[in-house]
Amino acid sequence: MDLARSTLKITAAKVGSLVLTFVGTAFFAQELGATLLGIFFLFQAVLGISALPANLGTRIAVEKRISEGGPADRILGTGIALKSALLVIITGAILLFQFHLNQYIGAEVAGLLILAIFLQEFAGLMMNVLKGELRVGETATLRFAYSVVWVTLGVFLVTLDYGVIGLIYAVIAGKGLQLLWAKYKTSVGIGRPTMTQAHSLIDYAKYSIVPEIDSQVHSWMDVLIIGFFLTQADVGAYEVAWQVAGPVLLLTGAIGTTIFPQISSWSADDAIEPLERLLPKIIVPSVIFVFPAFFGGLLLSEEILGLIFGEEFTAAWLALIILLAGKLPRAIRQIAGKSLLGLDRPDLVTHAAIVDIIANLLLNLVLIWQFGIVGAALGTVLSMTLGTILRTYYLSQFVKIRIPYNELGWCLLSSVAMYVILYLAKSTVEINSIIHLFGFVFAGAALYGVFILLYQPLRVEVVEQTRAVIR
Repeated sequence: MDLARSTLKITAAKVGSLVLTFVGTAFFAQELGATLLGIFFLFQAVLGISALPANLGTRIAVEKRISEGGPADRILGTGIALKSALLVIITGAILLFQFHLNQYIGAEVAGLLILAIFLQEFAGLMMNVLKGELRVGETATLRFAYSVVWVTLGVFLVTLDYGVIGLIYAVIAGKGLQLLWAKYKTSVGIGRPTMTQAHSLIDYAKYSIVPEIDSQVHSWMDVLIIGFFLTQADVGAYEVAWQVAGPVLLLTGAIGTTIFPQISSWSADDAIEPLERLLPKIIVPSVIFVFPAFFGGLLLSEEILGLIFGEEFTAAWLALIILLAGKLPRAIRQIAGKSLLGLDRPDLVTHAAIVDIIANLLLNLVLIWQFGIVGAALGTVLSMTLGTILRTYYLSQFVKIRIPYNELGWCLLSSVAMYVILYLAKSTVEINSIIHLFGFVFAGAALYGVFILLYQPLRVEVVEQTRAVIR
């Protein structure tokens, strides 16, 4: 497997998906409003959290066992059997509580949810099979294809007045395409399930359950609790703010994906010094966009939400600022977590994940009840920060972590300078159109870039990384 090429494919697919999703969400927000869009986001949240009992680590276990060179057809057949049993249980639970579930989401969607869960889980399983065949880069096409289908079909159906149900149909169509295309791509047949393979898959799956729960909790727990305490309109406004803040860590995710196999290789050779030299070099790229994003949100959060998505969504302006501030601990959390996994200490990541999950649940319950969607943002960021502190502490027990304070300080100073200039410009130029807003965003990006390049160590690093990417 070509790690660099696979990483480039995945990153490119993520960029394309983010752009499509952002544009699509803006269109749906303008057409449907916060309440109807909130119903769709609640459907997505329930679909996302349903992956926990519907999966229980079986997908990653199938990927692991196939990548080890085991009998792929029997592994896949056993994985399908295990997943089918889990899906039968999930289906029964949804049918049993469908009245309350429909009432909670705000629409009669229980049947569509069952279909979406089936397609999501089997599509995900087949993509894990591709990864097990060391064809990780090919899954990027499938993820991007889902975004294309969801946005394009969603726009078409919403235009035909299918409303929120049209968006759900688009999700189902996208998951169905993923499943068919992934099955076509994979070279693994479906063999007879065996008890030997079942025990093998379960033995591995049980270790991935907690990190999997941690990921889903941070993705959807706040939305689910907002839906319980507040309204669908609040869900819509908050989730839009979450999606606006999301792209800030795109580079961080790519870095984490790239460094894991390298750290794992060093760990196998008991080589700690290379990791100690690497960490200061990746900390700055991991957070370099967090500082300007936060100060940009501080200045333009209401305009971003109001002009792009609609006036209803400006209710989440403060939540957006808090979520942007939370990207700093989230970035460090990703790097520290990947480093611990590379050092073969998943147990420590699991310990931190358990703290994450409990803190996220308790903080969101209390803060959403008291402060609404602002409390959701606070609860999510505080629990994320706690998890970051734990992961960083655990990592410091194995390697000496050197913080590049000068470079980080310059990034912060550059962001403040950018903010001051834009603030002065905003006091004289009214931002009353998307053109004006994009003008301010592009001006801020240009100013920040110029200020960054004025500092020689950062300028040298940017030039070196640019040359490496071109090569």
